[in-house]
Amino acid sequence: MAGTRDCDAAVIAGRLSKAVEFYDAAAHLEDDMPNAAGDLFVDAGIAASDVICCVRLGVHSNSGAHSDAITLLARAHKGFEKYLSTLLNLKSKAAYTHQALSTAECRRMNRAASHLVEAAKRAVAAAGR
Repeated sequence: MAGTRDCDAAVIAGRLSKAVEFYDAAAHLEDDMPNAAGDLFVDAGIAASDVICCVRLGVHSNSGAHSDAITLLARAHKGFEKYLSTLLNLKSKAAYTHQALSTAECRRMNRAASHLVEAAKRAVAAAGR
């Protein structure tokens, strides 16, 4: 499939490890450094989405286009694309603009990333990997 990369056990384990690491770091920084936390929540959500797609479809997005990753995640886990969309919609504000994330935005990013990371863990466990 164009714009995707095949997955194996090493990719799944590595991406899940990064999803958890990024999420844990973001949660630790959230109160004091919301913009850094927001950027890490995005990284956690992307890594977790890759895991979900790997387990369910055998591939993950590598096109560089956010819309492709969202579409692929919708195929892998219907309804969870909304969490990735939430994160990607706030990515620019967190990482590339002069504007600071609000406390509410950072909390929303935390929730979205948490849903994706937990879904990735469940997908790996259900697949027996």
